[in-house]
Amino acid sequence: MSETFVLHASVAFGDVDRDNVLTLQGVFKLLQEAAIAHANQYDTGTDAMVARGESWVLKRMAVAIDRYPRYAEPLRVETWSTGIRGSIGNRDFRVYGGDGGTVIRGSSLWIYISVRAKSVVRVPADVAARFPSGAGAPFCPNLQDLAFDEPASSAAETLPVSLRYSDVDANDHVNNTAYFDLLQTALSRLGRPARPRGVRVKYGRGIPGDTAGVEVRVAPAGAGGSSFSIASGDETFAQGWCG
Repeated sequence: MSETFVLHASVAFGDVDRDNVLTLQGVFKLLQEAAIAHANQYDTGTDAMVARGESWVLKRMAVAIDRYPRYAEPLRVETWSTGIRGSIGNRDFRVYGGDGGTVIRGSSLWIYISVRAKSVVRVPADVAARFPSGAGAPFCPNLQDLAFDEPASSAAETLPVSLRYSDVDANDHVNNTAYFDLLQTALSRLGRPARPRGVRVKYGRGIPGDTAGVEVRVAPAGAGGSSFSIASGDETFAQGWCG
């Protein structure tokens, strides 16, 4: 099998916004689908959750969006592993639009867990040994070392957002891609640019499936962007930067 997995897709009508361009959540759904399909080839994706009660959990991500693709535009999503060490897996992405140019670039960090024990475990040695690492340079090589600050409380605006049935996935928590629908909703309603060209996020504990709603907190940050967090009370589920 090739070191680089390729997913051919097109922008679905259900994933575009009022201007017929891909939503922020739609961007991350594309990346998630490619990652899962590639991991399933090596028995470490959704198949592993069924067979061994194990799964990858996304912990960090950095993405640059050069252009938001339009409805029905054909896309080529490429992804590859940039290394598995212990319980940590790193993965990169490139998405090419209908004109052949790069539209999305990204790096991600995942941890391998036992769903039954709800604890971090090492990737099985035989799986790690046969999972190929691609030669492509990572978009964000220092992702693991990036600092993520919560929005300063004195400058933050807060928007309560309800959660929906469709936000919860098979792990019984809010799917990581739904966080970006929450973020884009808050950016729009708070009068901030709703289509950021860069997003960096660190996930904390997953949002339980029975959670009714969360608060999205947004504050001005460096490089002309915004820091954000997704929280409920004193519990922060994710925090990051967009701009």
